[in-house]
Amino acid sequence: MSDLTFFWVLLIHSSLFALITGAYYGTIEYRIRRNLSLVSSDCFCPACGRVLPLRDQIPILGFFLLKGKCRFCHNGIPIRYPLTESGFLLYYSMLYVMFFRMPAVYLTLWYVSVCILLLARCQRQYRSLLKGIAIMTLYHALIAAVYLAVYLASYGTLLL
Repeated sequence: MSDLTFFWVLLIHSSLFALITGAYYGTIEYRIRRNLSLVSSDCFCPACGRVLPLRDQIPILGFFLLKGKCRFCHNGIPIRYPLTESGFLLYYSMLYVMFFRMPAVYLTLWYVSVCILLLARCQRQYRSLLKGIAIMTLYHALIAAVYLAVYLASYGTLLL
């Protein structure tokens, strides 16, 4: 396979990760600010409390398929959710294009940016914030391990 093929494989991986991270960031930020469970409960509509099926939780696409409204109560879904997911997609994709030959820098910037966002948005909820950062650390570590495995398989080294 060519170098260009591996570039695109890793870019797609990074883009999917960005969408998932953006969606989870929106969820975890909402839950930290309201002192809710960060991992044990399902995603739910804040207006009616109904658990959302997985098909409604697809980043960006779910918002447009539902026309910006809850499937059950038809209350509007805040536009900040797809905008956050789109922002993560744009940011992570741009980082990849800029630093794809420097995976340590790239992965560090992934992690640091999410931690800074959580700190900025949830600074007064210390206990939940620490749990949120711990969860995001574990999540990023797992995805980074997959990314590094694909990178090593693609390029054979982590060095330039």
